[in-house]
Amino acid sequence: MTLAVRPTKLGGPAPYDSYAIRKRIGALDQSITLQGKRVLDLGCGNGSYTIELAKRSQWLCGADIQISNLRQFREKLPRVQTVGEHLPLADESFDAITMIEVLEHTDDDEKVARECWRVLRPGGKLILFVPNKLYPVESHPCYLGRVCIGRNIPLVSWLPSKIHDTMCSARIYTRGRLQGLGESAGFELQSIGYIYPPLDNFPLPFKGLYRKLSWLLEKSPLRVFGVSLFAIFVKPKS
Repeated sequence: MTLAVRPTKLGGPAPYDSYAIRKRIGALDQSITLQGKRVLDLGCGNGSYTIELAKRSQWLCGADIQISNLRQFREKLPRVQTVGEHLPLADESFDAITMIEVLEHTDDDEKVARECWRVLRPGGKLILFVPNKLYPVESHPCYLGRVCIGRNIPLVSWLPSKIHDTMCSARIYTRGRLQGLGESAGFELQSIGYIYPPLDNFPLPFKGLYRKLSWLLEKSPLRVFGVSLFAIFVKPKS
């Protein structure tokens, strides 16, 4: 019996000024500089990450499938409505592409990766944040058949992929799966790390202390249980 894979669904944009933005942008700042670069923020949503990326780059364009998201930008930045599988952009026209918690929602992540390779210049960087399979809680909505049983369900992410993909409408990645995806598109892996959850929506005590400790946890052996993988791929120069 073959289990049917649940179609992917679009995610919601991150709220402006949330800790999740500071967390991921902070990780990016520690790993790479966008100064002097032409950047494409693919799957930019409402621009909450995009405006921070624009501050760090020479020129930036946002791209998203939903026009309603693009209309919510707080600042006037270049942006285009499109899908990642078919970018209306010239070959080798960008120095860096960011996809922040977006790849898992696309129809065809392999095709998106190939389009990113086409649009990037030699030496260009593909910067990805994606869900980590080893995180012990499934952060996307889960389903039993047609019935939604909610999000943040423990251990669903640890189920075999064939079962997980029938229950959840967003992909989840192991380190090996993500590296294989990038390399199959022609990229070389520069670095890969983990991000611990920002817990914006959880009214927990001692949240401030946890957030300080999370930066240490991301450098410890426990980093593999972070909520997201953070990877930087490079397009070879030759």
